[in-house]
Amino acid sequence: MPQKVPEECITKITEALQSVKSMKTTREFMTVLEVFSQFKMDIAVTGESGSGKSTLINALLGLDHDDEGAASTGVVETTSEPAMYQYPNLPYVRLWDLPGMGTPSFASKTYVEAMNFVLYDMFIVVISERFRENNMLVIDEIQRQNKPFYIVRTKVDNDLLSQSRKLAFTETRALGLMRDECLKYLNDKNLHPSVFLVSVHGTQKYDLQKLKDTLENEASKLKIEVFPLFMANVFTKGRTKARTIQQHALQSGKISEEDLQKICTICKHSDFAHGTEALKTVLDALEHFQLDVAILGETGSGVSTLLDALSGKQNSTNSTTSATSLQYPDVRFWAVSGIERITDNLEDIKLFMDNFDFFVIIVSEWQQALHVELARAADQLRKHYHFVQTKVDCYLQTQGDLCYPEIQLLDGLRAQSAEELKKANLAHSQLFLINGLDKNTFDFVSLECVLSSDLNAIRLSAFAYWVDGMVRQKQNYSTCQIL
Repeated sequence: MPQKVPEECITKITEALQSVKSMKTTREFMTVLEVFSQFKMDIAVTGESGSGKSTLINALLGLDHDDEGAASTGVVETTSEPAMYQYPNLPYVRLWDLPGMGTPSFASKTYVEAMNFVLYDMFIVVISERFRENNMLVIDEIQRQNKPFYIVRTKVDNDLLSQSRKLAFTETRALGLMRDECLKYLNDKNLHPSVFLVSVHGTQKYDLQKLKDTLENEASKLKIEVFPLFMANVFTKGRTKARTIQQHALQSGKISEEDLQKICTICKHSDFAHGTEALKTVLDALEHFQLDVAILGETGSGVSTLLDALSGKQNSTNSTTSATSLQYPDVRFWAVSGIERITDNLEDIKLFMDNFDFFVIIVSEWQQALHVELARAADQLRKHYHFVQTKVDCYLQTQGDLCYPEIQLLDGLRAQSAEELKKANLAHSQLFLINGLDKNTFDFVSLECVLSSDLNAIRLSAFAYWVDGMVRQKQNYSTCQIL
């Protein structure tokens, strides 16, 4: 079985968790991961008044200024308090349109304090025409808080128009000079954020699409970077500052009250919140973690056909190699046919099944009940599974002489299956009727929907148990060396 994460991640995890007091239980560790999965990353869009912040937000949202839900824009400052907008396609990313800097209401010297930058996880600093002292004040504060940021220079079309009157003008050279000016001030402070030159009126030109693509591609890694810092700020800042962060997070829906209470309880018994780098290392490993799903069935039960249907590939695998699918990122599917050869001994079954995290158990014959033994072994291992009855089309063909409507035959099969599961004390289990050769019939679409919903949560649980097991193994090895 291949490693679930790269070897270098394993080394980093063991070293990182040795530097902090570990979670008392796997359940506590899993709670942190669950909170992380629901955590909303807040990106503040900031800059001088009139720099085009709100217009940029509308472009990122794919909205015109007069569309419903668009950020207010105008020739005078239209944003008087922070306003939140949900970023499309990334449910855990929110954009905040901050009031502009350098107005009577928000003077430059008090702007950073008034905006309370500690409430946000990341920043898009908007600059128009040229770099100014105000821009550097904002960047200095972001750097002090050790938070990621992008630089976006707006109104590039206006700048190019004014430059085009000069002799020897070329657009490429002019854009290069704009970018170099941004980089000069940043390099002087040894900062290397991404820089984008945009015009919101020419969305197909310049760097607007590159900005969108970069944010969407980097979002998951940015979330890993900012979540540990949020945890540290909430639980290690001064009492007043921490309370302000907590209240804003609850009021804005960044984190639920239930999740906040869970984290508070855990942090009373663990210094994990102080171990920002340790938490980041673990979350980095989660990004690489592969969930192993085994499709278990007897010889000839349709194991490989079902795997091909789930992975969207043909003749994709055998029991020694896995298949992947774009629909299920970070999941490896394994076809395990001929399961009848190892079902004589329950301990052997459990030992074999413990290599996997989740199971799709194929029902062949209710009378033989091999699937029941597999389900009980999974229950004892505290692992999840679904039942699938394959070749339902063949079953319907054998019932053709009865002249019943297909829906009635299927209802009868479902009722019989439910009764059999009840007899085996497995009534809590889900069963899907499918034809692996035709994904559009019977319950295949429902199976895909359930898997898409379940596997992410199961992946968190499996990762928590994997980390716990790995740490325990390391501790046992260290103990043996001492003895």
